[in-house]
Parts: sequence; C-alpha cells; structure tokens
Amino acid sequence: MIPKEIEAICIFIDFLDNNKEEYINKYIPLCNELRDLDVKRNSLHPNANYKDKQEYDKVQSQIELKFKPVYENVYTPIANKLQELGIWSGDDTYSSIHNNNISAISELQRNFTDEDVEQIMHYKQKYLQFRNDTNSDFLCLSFVFQSLDEILKDFFDFFKDTNENEFKNFEAKTIEVKNINELAENISNKRNENVKYSIPIDTVLGKKQEEIKPKIENIKTEIFMGDKIENVNISENRGQIAIGKKSKNEINNSDKLAEKSFNWTKWGIIVGAAIAIISIIVTIMYS
Repeated sequence: MIPKEIEAICIFIDFLDNNKEEYINKYIPLCNELRDLDVKRNSLHPNANYKDKQEYDKVQSQIELKFKPVYENVYTPIANKLQELGIWSGDDTYSSIHNNNISAISELQRNFTDEDVEQIMHYKQKYLQFRNDTNSDFLCLSFVFQSLDEILKDFFDFFKDTNENEFKNFEAKTIEVKNINELAENISNKRNENVKYSIPIDTVLGKKQEEIKPKIENIKTEIFMGDKIENVNISENRGQIAIGKKSKNEINNSDKLAEKSFNWTKWGIIVGAAIAIISIIVTIMYS
C-alpha cells in the first residue's frame, strides 16, 4: 500500500504537471528577461559613476517589477502546496523535505506490490518529464527543486530498469576545489552553470577528516563524508542568479518580495551561506 506521504508527493507532481504549460509559455520567458537584466546590471558600476548609478537603479526597478509575478504565481503556489501536503515544513534550509518523507520512502522500498510499482513508475516519468520540459528553477525555487530532486532520486532510483542516471539533464555537476579561495573563484567564474562544489573538510577546519567525529548523526546536510558544499544552481535557463559583487543592499526588510528578488541576485549571499553552514557544522562537531 502506498503511504500517505508518497500519495502527497504524487498529488504534488500532478500539481506541477497541471501548471507546466503556463510555466513554459508565460513564466520561463519572463525569467529569461530577468537574466538579461541581471547581465546588464552586473556591467554597471553604480558606486563609481552617477550615470551608472541612475541606470543601475532603473534596471533594479525593472527586475523587481518583473520578478513579482514569478514570485507570486510560481514560487508562492508551489511553496504553499508543499506545506499544505506536508512535504515541506516551511524551514529555510528545506531539509524537512528529506526528513518528512525519508521514512515512508524507505518503508515503501521494503514493502511494495506490483500495483504500487505501476503507480510509482507513472509518477516518476511525470516528474522527470516536468523537470526536463521546464528545465528551470524559476530564479527562486533552486533550493526547493534541489531538495526535491535529491529525495526523489533516492526514491525513484530503486524503481528503475536501467543503469542510466535519469536525473542527469537537470542535476548539478560537482566540481572539486582545494580551498576557500578556489571555491570563491569558481563561484564567480561559473555563475551561469548548474554546479555544486566539493571541498576537503580539513581545509575548512584545519584538521584531518578522519579526526572529526560528529556527535549528531540524524542531520541532513550537503556535506558527504565532510567533503561537499553546494553552490546555488545556475544554468542557461535554470537556477538562481547571482548578482555581481559591486551591488549594494538597500532594500526594506519589511518588503519580503523585494528582499527575495534582491537576494536572488546577490552572489555574496552564496559565500555567506556556505560560511554559515560551515560554522554550524563546526559548532555541532565541537559542542
């Protein structure tokens, strides 16, 4: 019997599929326009020249205006549906997408019927079709789809008849870096690529990996064996856009939409998030 958590995932996949044509025809072109505006904004030097500052403000206003319908009509309905179905609990790290569903997935992988397999195969193909057809994270759903892809790959890979990686078309490629400086350089140079990074934990903590013995086991992170730190997914038409380092944050904190549209484009936040994650891990390990 299909557990209620898996039924909820199936309902969510139907939701994505029902809205797919609207996403493709209306919102993906809008996201492409936003990327072009981001490129234009990153070419400006608002702190060095008044004309650039005027043009920068103009482009920023266009970005916030165009980002609003994407946020309101794509991000918000998807986020609300995930919470309504109990797939996501609303946490900023989206780790609950894994934690809320892994037990049901593991149970179904141990006990299933032929009818269950038929339903699972149907929804696997529907989800893969959606991700391949849209090939987009809509600028603000990068972490959502990243978390969904990970848990669903764990789930669907058990029910497949091929050795092929069925998620490869929209899965981030891992780049190994040796230190923080190389990480920052790659983030800057590969802003338009869908990538994530692997960095040795001893480079960050100053200790050999085998010396580290975490005290907490039931924590989902993006570090595998102490080695993997993820960058925001960015590709030709997928993922969050990282703004150039010359940008200055002047948003009103009470305006959630403006905050998200600005954060979507600020690459410094990526580095800050990575450092924050590392700090949390260090605290856990040595607490």
